[in-house]
Amino acid sequence: MNYFTSKIDTIRDTIVTMQSSATVSHQTVHYRSPEEQFHSFSTIGEEELYKLVKSSKPTTCMLDPIPSKLLKEVLPEVIDPLLTIINSSLLLGYVPKTFKLAVIKPLIKNPQLDPKELVNYRPISNLPFLSKILEKVVSSQLYSFLEKNGICEDFQSGFRPYHSTETALLRVTNDLLLSSDHGCISLLVLLDLSAAFDTIDNTILLYRLENFVGISGSALAWFKSYLYDRHQFVAVNEELSYRSQVQYGVPQGSVLGPLLFTLYMLPLGDIIRKHGVSFHCYADDTQLYISSRPGEIYQFEKLTECIVNIKNWMMSNFLLLNSEKTEVLIIGPKNSPCNNLEHCLRLDGCSVNSSSSVRRVCYLIAIFP
Repeated sequence: MNYFTSKIDTIRDTIVTMQSSATVSHQTVHYRSPEEQFHSFSTIGEEELYKLVKSSKPTTCMLDPIPSKLLKEVLPEVIDPLLTIINSSLLLGYVPKTFKLAVIKPLIKNPQLDPKELVNYRPISNLPFLSKILEKVVSSQLYSFLEKNGICEDFQSGFRPYHSTETALLRVTNDLLLSSDHGCISLLVLLDLSAAFDTIDNTILLYRLENFVGISGSALAWFKSYLYDRHQFVAVNEELSYRSQVQYGVPQGSVLGPLLFTLYMLPLGDIIRKHGVSFHCYADDTQLYISSRPGEIYQFEKLTECIVNIKNWMMSNFLLLNSEKTEVLIIGPKNSPCNNLEHCLRLDGCSVNSSSSVRRVCYLIAIFP
């Protein structure tokens, strides 16, 4: 528990040090809040709750009073109190504390790694089954509001219906192939963030929800209750650690966490568009690319300026851009002077590694012949 907590604290401290030691040019992002406001959640009926519980995977953790499989079997007998809990939370703008406790099961990243080294473990967070049902109700109503008002980022393929790693791959690959067919050279940069979901600032997230998305009233109070006063502990071989308060980030293992993260990142698209750079995102993975005729490679300076502004924005929003793991592909037709471009792209004074292929999310883009 100490290791997982100190890892995030160290990243946050690094960001704070960078903020104090560097002159960060804050990006002015003009994002018009929708005219329609999301003031409150709607209560649900027995039929909707019944469908949600029955369609949910029967995942169970030690925090559940009874196994979720058994809960499904006795659902007709307990649906009234469950419905009262869900609707009371929605109406009051309050999330029960028992729904904000997570148990972490450390999972070794690779069986061949040394199990004595804590760095080799990935924290797998588990939440109570009923808390996920509540989050599904909130997520459904929130997403309907986002879609109705056109708030979602068009080029974000993560955690959205009809979007996937496949759609992200198709779009980026198609754009790069078309540019290559026209005799252009392209630069593709794949940005890497350090534990992005765990470092975001809850105060900034609530500001984003209120001013960018248009959430107010009891709905905003619900999200504030949801984000604050969360705790977690580690369980290994039936041994439990102390309960550690979660200071930052969206809840891991939650239903709402990924959607809230994409809303936190909303201003990023506006910053990138100002530089005339194409991009596509999948959760915290961002691909930037720009194409140019061989004799006009000065256009790639736009990409360099864009990356610097992205880094500044991320720094001011408690996100750490990992320059060491950020990769670049130089793509173009045969016999094009691609090799002369490697010196053109620098990330805030640091050269970026050029690769023949790159892997992100679950897909592979290889340099075109």
